[in-house]
Order: sequence, then structure tokens, then C-alpha cells
Amino acid sequence: MSKSLSESVLFSGLDAAHMRLVEQAAQQVSVDKGAFLFFQDDPADRFYVILSGKVKIFKSSPDGKEQILLMAGPGDSFGEAALFATKTYPAAAEVVESGDLVYFTLRRFMSLVHENPTIAVNMIARLSMLLHHLTRLVQRLSLEDVVTRLAEYILDLLPDDQAAGQSIVLDEKKMVLASILGTIPETLSRAFAGLVKTGAISIDGQTIIMHDRRRLAEIAAGEKIRPT
Repeated sequence: MSKSLSESVLFSGLDAAHMRLVEQAAQQVSVDKGAFLFFQDDPADRFYVILSGKVKIFKSSPDGKEQILLMAGPGDSFGEAALFATKTYPAAAEVVESGDLVYFTLRRFMSLVHENPTIAVNMIARLSMLLHHLTRLVQRLSLEDVVTRLAEYILDLLPDDQAAGQSIVLDEKKMVLASILGTIPETLSRAFAGLVKTGAISIDGQTIIMHDRRRLAEIAAGEKIRPT
């Protein structure tokens, strides 16, 4: 467990002795795909760190529309802001890939902070990362069209040295990706088709072949698409 926890922002940089204290304070649980860890407005009594698997954090509208706020994977934490601030979870958390998690109650986590203030600094860093992520999400949903959001999402998946002709596999199914990008699958399909027409990418199932990274970056920066 210690190696997985040390990969989390919250516990990076801790020595072996303090990592043992973290392990003693953590409660490990195995979770199955489809399980809900909490629902929106549930009392916030713990936060989680993922050892393996994947969890989606999302909000739902009364008419059933879903907006994914965060897809959390190994090393990611979630629920900590609610635990320290609102006292209720502002969104729901559903397991989308079975795995193992650990959770910390506020009392146990605060005892760790007293033992090692570095953890408090790490918590501030993690919350800052989440704030930046949510700020970018608001910007994308309110100021950018779907094609721009999609181009930016693909760019984030590409290694810096990705050469033309190389491929990547989408890490999410298109229905999930549509929710992440704040749209519906039909609109997302049209956005993919628009990117293909520019010559920046081609698509084979879940695989995206990158042909013109510079063009993709221009679209991600807000330039309107034009067919090649």
C-alpha cells in the first residue's frame, strides 16, 4: 500500500516512518464497478485515495443530464474539499473500474497533520490542483465550443514528442467522454468528424491517429475549423 499512497500528491515526500503512520490511519476497501461511494448532498465523513481502479465524480441535473467533474485514477484523492468545508458532498462518486481505495476520516487525517505538517502543505497543493481543474472546466463549458474542447482533450493525451502518424487510444468510451466535455454523444460524433475533415487526425474505433499536431493545437486554442 505504501508505494501506491506515496504516489499521491497528499503523501509525496514523506519518509518511511511517516508513511507507516499514514498506512495505520488508512482504511482500505475493495470496490466493484457500478458501486456508489457517496451521493450528492450526503454527509461528508471521509475522503478517498485510489490505489487501483477508477472513480468518476459527477453532478446530475433534475432531468438526468450528467456532467463529469473528475475522472480519478490511481494516486488521485477526492472528497477532501467537502470534508473540510461544506460538510456534505457536492457531487456523487461512482466506481467505473473495480479496484482498491483507502479512506481517511477527518479525525484520523488531522492526527497525521499534527505528526507531519508536510501533509498539510501537500493538501493545499492538491486542493489548488483541483481548483485549477474546476476553473478550466468552467472555462471550457462556458466559453469554448465542443470542437475546441475535444481538440484540447486529445492534445492533453498526446505525449510531447508524439510524431505524425503515431496513434493513441482514447481512455474513455465516447458516451463518458461526451459527459466529460459537457455535451451529448451525437454532438461529440460531429465534433470528431469536424476534426477529421481538418486533416489533423483520423479515427479508427477508439484509436486516434495524429497527423498534424500544430493544426490540432490551433483548433484547441480556439481557431475555427476549416476542411483541408
